[in-house]
Amino acid sequence: MRYDAAIKRWYQKKCASNLAVVAIKAVAHKLARACYHVMRDGKPFDVARAFG
Repeated sequence: MRYDAAIKRWYQKKCASNLAVVAIKAVAHKLARACYHVMRDGKPFDVARAFG
């Protein structure tokens, strides 16, 4: 969230509708799923696909 504008924007939108703790957990879960697909498929990480 600190270094990517798209993730930060998604996090702030999630914070507006839920608690901050829930939003952080949701971002962590999305990043974990994206890392799984990166390792499984061998493709580079795509922020637009994960948080688009």
